[in-house]
Amino acid sequence: MNSLTDDIAEELDMDHIYVTFSRVFVDASFVGPNAYFLWIKGCLMLQLRQKLLKKGWIKKKPLNVEKLIATLLLEQTQAIHYYAKTKEDNIAGFFFADFPYVENEGCTYKVADLFTVDIDLDKKVFVKAKLDDETLTASETLTLLWFNTIAAQHVKLHALANWGVNPAPEVKAVNPQLHRNSIITILYNYFGFTCFKGYFDTWKSMGLLSEGWNPETFVECFKHGIRDNIWQHPNIEELAKYSRFVTFIVKTRAVFISEFAKYKDDFPGVHGEAMFVGTVLHSLDHSLMDWNLQDPLWLDVDHPRFGMMAEIGRVVKVGFVSDLPFIMFSKRFKDHGHPFYESVYKKAAKFDKLLADTMDTCIIK
Repeated sequence: MNSLTDDIAEELDMDHIYVTFSRVFVDASFVGPNAYFLWIKGCLMLQLRQKLLKKGWIKKKPLNVEKLIATLLLEQTQAIHYYAKTKEDNIAGFFFADFPYVENEGCTYKVADLFTVDIDLDKKVFVKAKLDDETLTASETLTLLWFNTIAAQHVKLHALANWGVNPAPEVKAVNPQLHRNSIITILYNYFGFTCFKGYFDTWKSMGLLSEGWNPETFVECFKHGIRDNIWQHPNIEELAKYSRFVTFIVKTRAVFISEFAKYKDDFPGVHGEAMFVGTVLHSLDHSLMDWNLQDPLWLDVDHPRFGMMAEIGRVVKVGFVSDLPFIMFSKRFKDHGHPFYESVYKKAAKFDKLLADTMDTCIIK
């Protein structure tokens, strides 16, 4: 029960842990219908809004794209791509090496050598961006950053979370909440990686995706992001002065790891860092994604080169980012009851209560 296997993994993997069909069936009944309801409702609303927008009957929410770009970099896990800042004018550079993306023509999967974005830290606004040697507009940069979030960055959290679970049946006697959370995390990773591509035809029939959208192309971006592992981020604390998210994560991670050491016997076979990523970091990334991109219509689906990425970006925003409705069990740290979760929450809430209130005990969105 101390570990799922003694083998050393060569790379991250989002969908590789075996659980019995009966266990999947039982736990899927607690989250599957909720997840289905969320994306059906979200996509129907998106479909309606897109039609009304096309007729000129509604408008998009007001957008300051330059500020939004800075927010997507400072207030989400993409902050780890921070490289350095200039001393003179406080311009921060964010570097994305081996950057996967999709072009409209032929729904082509491509990998740029380097995607770079500069922002002004004092004003928190976009300055410039390049995809290899090509200069990008602010709107193009927004599409690429959001696509990277959903297709290559966020999946790393899902994959690493698999080392923060233990679905072994005997774990249930030691920590039944851990056992349930583990099964739900594994199940949700299966939904997200293996099942997601099966929905593309439905979205095409709704007019939300172009007919040429190949789901395997999107999965290739998933795989690329997972294979690329976690970008080294030794200078991340330099952003704490400018980022609510970074400040909170730096402080809360220290608390989490310290408290985990006290209660590690209640979490057999679980890697503390991986559990932090799969709980605190993952749920917070979702909440911030939801808050930051307030209107999916901001993504330019009519762009001749990057429009397809904007299409799937809209779908993910409305159907797969927000909290699931009608959950019938406690999933937040603040409501969980186990002394580990209670202790972490109380200390994290002193740093930032709003962010602490979003911390989930498993992957459930």
